[in-house]
Amino acid sequence: MDGTMITFVIFDLDDVLASLDRGKRLRWLSAATGKPPEHFDATIWNSDFEASAEGGMFTTGEQYLEEFNRRSGCSLSREQWIEARRQAMSLIPETLAIAAELQQNARIAVLTNNGSLLKESLPELIPESCALFGGAMHVSSDFQARKPEPLVYQRLLARYGVPSAEALMIDDGLENVLGARAAGLHAIHFQNPAQLREELHGFGLLGGIQ
Repeated sequence: MDGTMITFVIFDLDDVLASLDRGKRLRWLSAATGKPPEHFDATIWNSDFEASAEGGMFTTGEQYLEEFNRRSGCSLSREQWIEARRQAMSLIPETLAIAAELQQNARIAVLTNNGSLLKESLPELIPESCALFGGAMHVSSDFQARKPEPLVYQRLLARYGVPSAEALMIDDGLENVLGARAAGLHAIHFQNPAQLREELHGFGLLGGIQ
């Protein structure tokens, strides 16, 4: 690399720190409500709801769940919503181990496109990640902007007082990688933990494949 010192590394959540099987989530919701999986795609994930939630429309998990139920015509409890998410998530231990190792050389944080209920649920969903990242686990709704908008990266860095040139974003979405670079950050397009380790090695942050 160009010798730039990276002091702050930001991880995406879904499909970087934890895999997310969206089909499994839809099937769980279908079994719990009696509505077909495609109903939730139509009313929630293929609508403007998630994007508005990720952008900060709902400031509490209660508000988010109320609108989720209104749009889907369901009466899911908070516990059911969390369980649907939990059933679809699986921690990627190799990435978490990289984050733990990386913490010796840089501050670390999480930034995921998600809303307030996901933020409130993280200690139940992925306690291992919460133990490592502590209060530095952020959803986009915290900043009233969402990836790949440069504004969300800028607001995150402003919170921590980090210059963009010293920050590195790790994301599986190419559009989010490009958004981070547009905001002046370095960025890695995540493919798998081995590839991530090699690219971090290129930044002088980690050793190579172990």
